[in-house]
Amino acid sequence: MPGLFVVVGQRRRPREHGTSATGGEGVKRCKGQPVDPFPESINDATVWEILIRLPVASLAKYKSVSKAWRATISDPVFVRAHLQCSKQKQQSRNPASFLIAPQVLLGPGPPERFSTNVRFYQLRLEDDTKSSKAKAAEAELIYGRYVQPGEFELVCFMAHCDGLVLLPTNTKAYIFNPMTQDSIALPASKRNKLKWYMCLPIGFGLDASTGKYKVARSFYRSRKYDPVDIVKMGMEVYTINGEEGKWRETAVDPPYPILHSQTATHQSATTPQGLLRFSLEDETFGVTPLLTNTYPQVEDEDVFVTELDGELCATFFSEVVRRVLIFVTPDVIVPRWYCRYLINIQEQCYPMASLGSRGILMRGGDGLFRYNLETGRFEEDGEFAMNDIRFLGPCDCEDTFGRAWQDVYYYQLIPYTESFVPVTRKARSQQAL
Repeated sequence: MPGLFVVVGQRRRPREHGTSATGGEGVKRCKGQPVDPFPESINDATVWEILIRLPVASLAKYKSVSKAWRATISDPVFVRAHLQCSKQKQQSRNPASFLIAPQVLLGPGPPERFSTNVRFYQLRLEDDTKSSKAKAAEAELIYGRYVQPGEFELVCFMAHCDGLVLLPTNTKAYIFNPMTQDSIALPASKRNKLKWYMCLPIGFGLDASTGKYKVARSFYRSRKYDPVDIVKMGMEVYTINGEEGKWRETAVDPPYPILHSQTATHQSATTPQGLLRFSLEDETFGVTPLLTNTYPQVEDEDVFVTELDGELCATFFSEVVRRVLIFVTPDVIVPRWYCRYLINIQEQCYPMASLGSRGILMRGGDGLFRYNLETGRFEEDGEFAMNDIRFLGPCDCEDTFGRAWQDVYYYQLIPYTESFVPVTRKARSQQAL
């Protein structure tokens, strides 16, 4: 918690002449008076347990307290421990925070052209599902960057992993750590032969075998596109902070053409049969079967795949009975799908996060809704539109986004866990200084 100070020990140590109350470095000292970096009553283990519970913004300031603190906070082991602690807090608060990225149109389409002004806002929700609407509808600007105009025209759905955010566009892909202000534009690749306006199917995550984060992107080997014929595609991988510093092609091609990054596209109106899976560890493909016995059957565009509480989640919306079925499976290799939620609703929506045993947070269009499992209803004080959110700038005042707010095409919204995970080698070396 920011601003929380903990005193450890039975009583205070008498202050020595010429030292600060904390005995910290950076204070003018009298000759002959040694100053310890930490009070005697605080050992390394205690400091560690305190620091891993602090937010990134506070830790960035505390690096200047002493060399010992800087070394501790910059240690890769500490970065992982702090990340795990942040994940636990995110889950226990159900949920703690989200990241919002407004997508602004530069002019009428088609084709649409989006602004290159990248802005990330953090939306914090109260722990209690009955928290007031006003408290839940404030988002704070935590990162802003003006990308060179014309560098991209279309922005696709972003993804999040361990505090890092992937922002794909029709030309490049970008990785950000909004809390540390670290970012990188991934290098260009010449493997894709089909030039079109849409974004290539892309994703990223952690390779647990190496501890490295990888971005995987498919590409077209042919210049011709025919949705009926088989399209030859390949896959390339970029390792963040890797030795190559460039995209490399995988040894195995996708066994099926990837026509959509969310769900497969079929010519018939039957339910999709499965999900194409790519392993970041051995860089091979597999298929995770989906449910095929849902009744009534749903259209392809009414199936939404996401992650919920660390499990693979598939949401089916039936227009016939106006019902949302939310299935999850803990295993993606041999899936065991079970229905976790059944919600009667008029419009298509999908889950953003669970709210414990009481409810679930849903999104439909530009609205967020709290669904109470005990009453089987959406809470009136728990729903608000994205347009109703008060977006705050650096000075806790309304963010001066100018007339751009009038041209917001869509609000991207993802669950967010802050971390110290570095994006660039420069950030990694600065942490070690």
